[in-house]
Amino acid sequence: MRNMLLSVLIALLFTPLSARASTVVQTLGDASVVRDSGAGTWTLGAGGATLTLALDASRDFQVLSIVSPSGRSWLLDGTSGTGLTLNGSFMAFGNAAAGFLYEDVTTSNDGHVLRLDAVYRFRSADLRVVRHFAVVSGSPTFETWTTFQSLGSPLSLSNLNAFQFSVPAGTIHWLNGLQGDNADTVHDTAFTLEQQDLSVGKTLVLGAQGRSSEQSVPWFAIDGIQDEFYAGLMWSGAWSLTIERSNAGLSLSFGLAAMTTTLTGATVDGPHAVFGVVEGRLPQASSALRIYVVEGIREGRAFSPFVTYNTWFAHGTSIDENSMRAEMAGAAAIGTELFVIDAGWYAGAGAAGPFDFDSGLGSWQVDSSRFPNGLKPLSDYAHALGMKFGIWVEPERVNLATVGAPGADESWLATRGGDYGSDDAAQICLATAAGRQWVLDQLTALIDAVQPDYVKWDNNMWINCDRPGHGHGSTDGNFAHVTGLYQVLAALRERYPDLLIENVSGGGNRLDFGMVRYTDVAWMDDRTAPSVHVRHNLEGLATAFPPAYLLSFVTNQQGEPLHDAPDLSLYFRSRMGGALGLCFLTSDLSRDDAALISREIGIYKTVRATLSVAAGALLTSQAAIDNGPVWDVLQATAPAGHAIVVYAYQSDDGAKTVNVRPITLQPDATYAVESVDSGALGTAMGSDLMANGIDIVQSPNTAAHVLTLVAGQ
Repeated sequence: MRNMLLSVLIALLFTPLSARASTVVQTLGDASVVRDSGAGTWTLGAGGATLTLALDASRDFQVLSIVSPSGRSWLLDGTSGTGLTLNGSFMAFGNAAAGFLYEDVTTSNDGHVLRLDAVYRFRSADLRVVRHFAVVSGSPTFETWTTFQSLGSPLSLSNLNAFQFSVPAGTIHWLNGLQGDNADTVHDTAFTLEQQDLSVGKTLVLGAQGRSSEQSVPWFAIDGIQDEFYAGLMWSGAWSLTIERSNAGLSLSFGLAAMTTTLTGATVDGPHAVFGVVEGRLPQASSALRIYVVEGIREGRAFSPFVTYNTWFAHGTSIDENSMRAEMAGAAAIGTELFVIDAGWYAGAGAAGPFDFDSGLGSWQVDSSRFPNGLKPLSDYAHALGMKFGIWVEPERVNLATVGAPGADESWLATRGGDYGSDDAAQICLATAAGRQWVLDQLTALIDAVQPDYVKWDNNMWINCDRPGHGHGSTDGNFAHVTGLYQVLAALRERYPDLLIENVSGGGNRLDFGMVRYTDVAWMDDRTAPSVHVRHNLEGLATAFPPAYLLSFVTNQQGEPLHDAPDLSLYFRSRMGGALGLCFLTSDLSRDDAALISREIGIYKTVRATLSVAAGALLTSQAAIDNGPVWDVLQATAPAGHAIVVYAYQSDDGAKTVNVRPITLQPDATYAVESVDSGALGTAMGSDLMANGIDIVQSPNTAAHVLTLVAGQ
């Protein structure tokens, strides 16, 4: 007994104080928050990665390390992680010499997210600043943001930053944005996955001045030796990313575009960002990020990509109760699950032509001449046919002819230099409390009356408001509007928790992780043909976003007709890697056309169980109309690689075969391999499939091949 006690005493004497003082404060699955009171640190961990903070009253706040699951440290040196410019003076967060006073640390666990809040007081300015960090189980991803609260006189706050880190140099990957409504489809500049190795002294600057994904998507990744660093901004307006290459590595600064806002007692959040490190490359980063999107950003709300019929390209605004009933019946017959009436249901729509949706916008009044019974009977009819029902809205914009009682008040309208930005329409500045409440009131009145399952939220105009009297200044109108937008969307989510919301912004002008929080699917691009362009968009965006979030439409195009189609399977399967949309006149289909379409929709429904929970991985270069690969291949991978779907598309008749090597399979599992056209192809070990691949041979029927691989029980 004496020897045992002596051994314990010796062990205690030689155990570092920091190790003896470590306390697990919160756990959730493999996620944890650990405090080491001896070292004065807090460590958040999940998915095999850790983030360690210097955080107590005795020292300046610092992010000490970001360590990947492989054990590699990704921070080149300790850093405050962010800074702020207060009343014109820059200061690092948590720096005592700058005036920050440590107050407290709190942690929480809501069943989805573990969170740590570091609370500081800036005494001389009577400002409370809270730096937040969050993790979820299963993903080596961290979320961070900063909250500001003025406790006294108004304060000027500039250059809101999500994070600032220095990391080892590596190849940088990013995604182009939509590139404008008139971008050249032939050269596929929209949503192209780009990469660059910066030389010493060079800088890469990306961002947006209006909506988040107009020029670039707010996401990037950096290759490590065996890891991938990745990050995304949860912000739907103007933003900025600066990456500078030095001899030491890459300096990263990710946050909002330059602006100044005034704190007047209210609590203001800076932009949220997510960042992480994972063993592997972009496919593994996509998978890790998808877990955080669902569990952290969406608080466990899964994606449900329904077969969606939309009226726009087929009908425009030339819609009425009878035509919609007929189209609903036709859509239901081929397997549609969600029917969405697009723009044109309100009074005044179509006054200038069949695709005029500006006229009447902002009246929020159903056109009684075309829909004498309102829209609720159509919602009921869709439900009777076994479909969900959706309706289009554009809450942030009004036609100027509708302004004034009972419409929007002119004082709420956004201007830039005194101009609305359009001769016939204007944007409602959601920074105005009255304008924001009016928009919410119109939305709730419509939803309560119609009882849709789905709302398509469109946005076809943007200016950065500088109008006085809106509660913002000359440079922070963008910030104030996006903040107001989130407040409206959050109120809708609270009131209608089961409502599905589509994110469309003149196509994909607002694709970001902030909108992923509130919306369930996103229309990528108004240019929804040809099929190779749709695949280009999907294959690029699936690197950052869950494929089930990405919506595109099959339309009846001159080059890709649905009647006696040269390759109907190609047209449909080019959209099956995401949410499948339909937009054509079902009355124009022959019986054979309808049967073939129903078969393709049935195929989509069979692979959707995997797609709904999958992350995307591009196995070739990105599809392109001009100089694209002869075969482009996309893999959708369910968690743990227990099931995958492989989409392979042939663009060159001379390339008769392609060898596809799937990735991230379970090496020791036996997979059943099946073609949606040919049936069972046999079984193979995951290790063999990854090493040797699957030879896909040109089909006489279609250039689109879909394979499923499912691990045995």
